[in-house]
Amino acid sequence: MKNIFRLLFTFTFLLGAATSSNAIEIKLRVGSGHPTGLLGYTKTAHEWFAPELKKRIESQTKHTVVIQELHAGQVAKVTEVLEATRDGLLDIGFTCLIFEPSNGFVNNFTLMVPFSSPDAKVVTKAAIKTYEKFPELTAYFEKDFNQKFLGGSCLNNYGIGTNFKWSKFSDLKGRKIAGAGINLDWIKGGATPVASNLNKAYQSIQTGVYEGYLSASPWWYAFKLNEVAPYYTKTDFGAQFFNSVSINMDTFKKLPKEVQAIVVQLGKEWAMVTAEVCAKNDAMGISKLKELGVDVSVISEKAKKAWAESLKDFPNKMAQELNKKGYRGSEILKFYMAELEKQGHKFPYKYKIN
Repeated sequence: MKNIFRLLFTFTFLLGAATSSNAIEIKLRVGSGHPTGLLGYTKTAHEWFAPELKKRIESQTKHTVVIQELHAGQVAKVTEVLEATRDGLLDIGFTCLIFEPSNGFVNNFTLMVPFSSPDAKVVTKAAIKTYEKFPELTAYFEKDFNQKFLGGSCLNNYGIGTNFKWSKFSDLKGRKIAGAGINLDWIKGGATPVASNLNKAYQSIQTGVYEGYLSASPWWYAFKLNEVAPYYTKTDFGAQFFNSVSINMDTFKKLPKEVQAIVVQLGKEWAMVTAEVCAKNDAMGISKLKELGVDVSVISEKAKKAWAESLKDFPNKMAQELNKKGYRGSEILKFYMAELEKQGHKFPYKYKIN
């Protein structure tokens, strides 16, 4: 199947004699592991990136483009997008790197700093600066996965939805709360963490497998979790930045130079386009939950500070893990936190990184 896809793509370019001087028809397969309507990064992949790519190529060059969108596991599950893009099953892949705990471990650095800014635009600007400062954050895309990193994007501000009411960290003692990836460490020492995903959350909460989930507010109603867990607490763990868009290197090299430039530029712009969507969705999410009758609460600054202090060793622990893996982990986390503070964010507890 991989070879068939590659042959089709190569044939398209051979027909058009892939040179900048000849008008050609370009065929691109673009996709992700998530559906397009639930998360900000796939929403903008579908509603902005794909149509904008076609629009710019056809208005700024003599070439035409046919884009086939393949989301929600049509070609790759959320854990398979990097590999699918590497192998040419996708030409352009949108990857949620929280599902790449090994390959994308370093890209989850925003998760290593709990109670960062809840503002997706602030987080996005700080993360972009961090990516510019530390090229090792993206070097493995080309080195190990035959693709060019084009850009990253945000995920919404995290809180907790539950089937019971609570107000401080100690109230979660013994309660089973689920999540995906590194963020489960945010609740250790209080709740009992359970590894899961949002697709399983409804039935798992309904049947008592667990009692809540680490979630952004828009996801709580998008996955209809308010039906089984009518409490949502705005903890402001922070917006995140661990999604990526990348293009298969073989595909990229075959594109006319002027088309390559458009693809690269779109990758850069995608971050702030998605940040606007994440910020808007966060505000709408809380309002929507209230409309649906969900009991929405906000933890106090005192409770937030106590919680952050209970996690005081976590960022440094993660920095040291990154250091052991050969990354400049301590420098990455220090730099990212400093960039957040430059934009006015005040951490409830000042984490120390060795």
